[in-house]
Amino acid sequence: MAKETISESNDSGAQSINLQLVPANGSDQPVLANVTMVQPTVGVALLDFGFLDPGAMGALQRMARAGKKVPERVNGRLAARVALSYEALGALHRQIGGVLQAVAKRETAQ
Repeated sequence: MAKETISESNDSGAQSINLQLVPANGSDQPVLANVTMVQPTVGVALLDFGFLDPGAMGALQRMARAGKKVPERVNGRLAARVALSYEALGALHRQIGGVLQAVAKRETAQ
């Protein structure tokens, strides 16, 4: 079960809500993704999470470093598509920023 604290700013100050997300239809099973794409649309952003074979990713990186021509198109597998309001996208941005800061601090401490 995923838990998240939602902070809401209003005229009287900030409020927090302890949100619990209950899984449905196997939604609690992680989906492996190693590529992402964001497509802005009217009112929502579409976040595509995909998977590209790691061997193919490595080969593309080696080709690019060697100055060789890389394919114009590479096919991967769409793992999930999520539509987020821009408000939710902003919240996700803040959460990801917090995670990246924590990871950077941990790596610096090592």
